[in-house]
Amino acid sequence: MSTWENPGFPIYGQLLVGLVSSYRHDRELVDFNLAKFEAAKLHEAIEKKQLDHDDVVWILTTKNFFQLRATFVCYKQSYEVAIDQAINSSGNGDLGSILRGVIWCIVSPEKHFAEVIKASTVGYWTKDEDSLTRAIVTWAEIDMTKIKGDYFKMNNTNLDDVVRHDALGVYKSFLMALIGAKI
Repeated sequence: MSTWENPGFPIYGQLLVGLVSSYRHDRELVDFNLAKFEAAKLHEAIEKKQLDHDDVVWILTTKNFFQLRATFVCYKQSYEVAIDQAINSSGNGDLGSILRGVIWCIVSPEKHFAEVIKASTVGYWTKDEDSLTRAIVTWAEIDMTKIKGDYFKMNNTNLDDVVRHDALGVYKSFLMALIGAKI
């Protein structure tokens, strides 16, 4: 029995376990007819405010990222709104927030991590060092340039400056080295 077929397993658990344990093909092959069909299924669930519907969990946890991106494009073309915005307007609380985060990670992980960095540094000094460190360490070897670019676009401020003014001591030097900034 798969997790989404288990009625005793909470929807959050079904979604998160499915996301991390699902085998996904990494081929760029996309079925546009399937993308249109799945966009319609997602639209129906969002319109009915049924984000916990089996179809939503199935689609997000079993399809490869290329197929999901095509589905999200078809959704926007068919319904004239991005799927994350449609979910946001459906007002489904925590589940809606989780689904938007999942979609952001699929569509543009750089933007998601830029948001994590922003949220962890709001205010005077770092509010959430664990999230800030995790986001920077995760992307340091992948493509910090994209994160820095998206951070600037979203916040109109330079990530180097935020870290320089927000962190202290050796922790600051560590983060600055990882983001490729001058100390």
